[in-house]
Amino acid sequence: MKKLLGIIDYKNDEEFIFQENGNINIVNAKNYVRPKNYYLIKNRNFIIGHKRVTGDTVFNFRYGPVTGGVAEAGVYNIYTSGEKILSVEIDVSLKRRFIEEKMTGKPPNEALTLSEAVCGNFAFSHSVAFSRAVENISCMEISEIAKNYRIIGMELERIYNHFYVICELAKGAAQKVFTSHMQYLFEECLRINKIFSGSRHLIGFNKIGGVREFLDKEKIDKILNKLNEIEEKFKYLYEKSLESGNYLDRLHNTGILSKEKVLEIGITGPSLRASGIGEDLRMFDKYYEVIDIPVKEEGDSLSRMEVRGEEAVVSIDLIKSKLNDILKLEMNGQLENEIKDGKGFGAVESPSGTICYYISIINGKLDYCYIVTPSLFGFKAIAESLPNQIFTDFVFTVESFGVNFADAAR
Repeated sequence: MKKLLGIIDYKNDEEFIFQENGNINIVNAKNYVRPKNYYLIKNRNFIIGHKRVTGDTVFNFRYGPVTGGVAEAGVYNIYTSGEKILSVEIDVSLKRRFIEEKMTGKPPNEALTLSEAVCGNFAFSHSVAFSRAVENISCMEISEIAKNYRIIGMELERIYNHFYVICELAKGAAQKVFTSHMQYLFEECLRINKIFSGSRHLIGFNKIGGVREFLDKEKIDKILNKLNEIEEKFKYLYEKSLESGNYLDRLHNTGILSKEKVLEIGITGPSLRASGIGEDLRMFDKYYEVIDIPVKEEGDSLSRMEVRGEEAVVSIDLIKSKLNDILKLEMNGQLENEIKDGKGFGAVESPSGTICYYISIINGKLDYCYIVTPSLFGFKAIAESLPNQIFTDFVFTVESFGVNFADAAR
């Protein structure tokens, strides 16, 4: 189950970033045959696609960058001769901001802010992954209470992203009542984020060596009460949604990816677990204890939705447990650790898969940065799973992977 996630090209020395059974390893590329997704990663700033189909009756239906249904600046080039999709190429370049290059020459504390700008929906995950890279280089050990705060932040981010995906799938299937309720729960999640961190998208709360502030008991109690309400409402709504044959028929057998294909592409996160592979970085993360990992077998849009729905409940229960733990811990100050020079990486399980930062620090400033993002592989999965589907299945395939153009483009 070894997956190539990144290709480091630093000082003319090519190295591979592999994920295998929840572990991230950096190895010299000379010792390995190039994996099948080598050129996807090597050419990640260009077109992501499936083999183009041409012919007298084939035309390119260009969807995006500014149109209803495409939330970010990105383009789907859909090749078709009518109703059936024959091939898809995806252009993420319109969201390219050269963030890795902008980090170079910056002190780590300034580069941390840029990491949060990669993708707003995964801002906290990017921030923690970058912080871990710096902390690993500097041999920093953060406090137990700061670890709990980071877990809470990552799980809050997971919940609102999962709710958003489920909401968009319901909207695509014209489940108007379910969609309205999910929009409400999504908004409530953002309000909890605001109470927790001061930001609806959890921006600015994390820092290298810990977190920026601790909550008082009043805020913790308020979050706990809101989470209890959200959990009760979501469980009821979610169970009711699974009773709708019309809704499930739209998702079942749509955007199927086999176990072999997801491994070949390099998929991680809920989309991997929806294809029968129970891998999750949190299972091997020293921040976390035992955690339930939902796994499905079908590899379709329905399975991806089910994994996210079940994970959201697990995340809510985990947050409540950590908030109660925080109430028992002493609110002591955090140590200001010295940032050291060196090379290293940090990784987290984001809402849509592995985010990893490989960095080099020289004289207190970043000399190199390489970011692994799950959306690169998610867009490749979309391009692979759309052919032979009809246009009305497009929204279910795309939304079920939970990808972002900004995340892929950086």
